[in-house]
Amino acid sequence: MRFGIHSNDSRDHDYKTAIDLSKLLIERNCIPVFEKGLENTNLSSVDGIEFNDFDDVDVIVSIGGDGTFLSVISDYRHLDKPFVGVNKGSIGFLTEISDYNIEAAFDRIIAGKYSIMERMQLKAELYDRYHKLKCEDVCLNDVSVLRGAQPHITKLTLYIDNERVEKFYGDGIVVAAPTGSTAYTLAAGGPLVMPDLDVILITPLCPHSLQNMSYVIHSNSVVEIQLGSFETVPLICPDGREFPNIEQGDVLKIRRYDKNVHTINLGMTGFFQNIKRKIVARGSFYEDGKE
Repeated sequence: MRFGIHSNDSRDHDYKTAIDLSKLLIERNCIPVFEKGLENTNLSSVDGIEFNDFDDVDVIVSIGGDGTFLSVISDYRHLDKPFVGVNKGSIGFLTEISDYNIEAAFDRIIAGKYSIMERMQLKAELYDRYHKLKCEDVCLNDVSVLRGAQPHITKLTLYIDNERVEKFYGDGIVVAAPTGSTAYTLAAGGPLVMPDLDVILITPLCPHSLQNMSYVIHSNSVVEIQLGSFETVPLICPDGREFPNIEQGDVLKIRRYDKNVHTINLGMTGFFQNIKRKIVARGSFYEDGKE
């Protein structure tokens, strides 16, 4: 098997985990492939590593945290390969593998003892008031509409399938795919849903109202958010990336993307037990001053 490996060197210092993984794979007659441009790093000390494109790899591996995993998917989703993550971040909801089980995990992958999870994605399109497309992006977790640098209220009007739902005054709105239910949506009090469901989640952020509830809608629905007047330019962020040139009257449209992301599921723990374990571990991680 050929494994395309992207390692975040700010998390994987000196590519130590990447080198250890490469040696493990080579011992099992597999080929680790790293992106071009890394030939002059200490990765080149390992005989058998290739520096090439990921076009003909079988699996794409992310070494880092959830942010790294999302970035790798953004860069390589067009290749339609299965992804798996090795966690080097602050616990990591999306990364399937930890340092302690890396050998067992990759032995399972090489032996084909895994399933593929199909994860829904969202496409975000930003239009100006004259209906001209300004920018677009695809995301796995969520699209966040947030107040800007100053603590001014953001005025947003929500439509679902062309039906006006309500006007929000507050810090913003998070529109999430099922995978994103463990990210910003969870922190905002939204529902926890299994990542292979076909739904879209809409959760307000600190609304100035007497109710604060999430909406769970069909994955075929179209979400539209209209930006009202503002004193400070708000942020629109698909998976943490930022749309530029936000203006009053802009309209954000969010719908299901026509392709899923394929991620490897090793079946080592159930979804809810895994979430519980990682939330507890994250608290310990921060208490221990590791980040």
